[in-house]
Amino acid sequence: MSNSKVLLTAFRSSSAEHLIKYAKEFDSLIFPNDKVKDSEKLINKIIDGTYDYVFSFGQKPNIKNKVYIETSARTGESTVQTSFDCEQLQKLFESNRISAKISHNAGTSYCNSLYFNGLSYIQNNKLKTKMLFVHIPFLKNIDNFDSFFKKVIVQITASNMGVLLYSDFGFEKNDNFMQYKL
Repeated sequence: MSNSKVLLTAFRSSSAEHLIKYAKEFDSLIFPNDKVKDSEKLINKIIDGTYDYVFSFGQKPNIKNKVYIETSARTGESTVQTSFDCEQLQKLFESNRISAKISHNAGTSYCNSLYFNGLSYIQNNKLKTKMLFVHIPFLKNIDNFDSFFKKVIVQITASNMGVLLYSDFGFEKNDNFMQYKL
């Protein structure tokens, strides 16, 4: 297993909360759905944990069996970008039959606020932490959530970290493309 320290986050009572329960080997944080408290909790956790990677998940209405990889967050005229390799992650998802779209709009509410504040904190403090926000469907819009969640977790963690967890989940590794297939 990689020596990278990973934090997974999700909003309470969402499909994202169910998703991160599939990755017990990582630190996790469930937000109370309060814009100010959510960002405070995230920043405090980043300070306490010195994470290499923070993967935040939210749910997006009107998508089915698909993920949206968010490249940026904005507030007013200010925009912050992730340093995460979103295109590589998109290729990994697509190669494992999960439709993935790169999005430049994390929304206008909780997801965007959390992402903006997290990325801003990381960049302003010159941390090496990479943060990524991924939108997933509501539970009712996922045909096989066990398979979907496992694939999402493995692809997310594998995308920028190299070999990680594939044997723990019983997946096979394809060294040519760093794919982890069910």
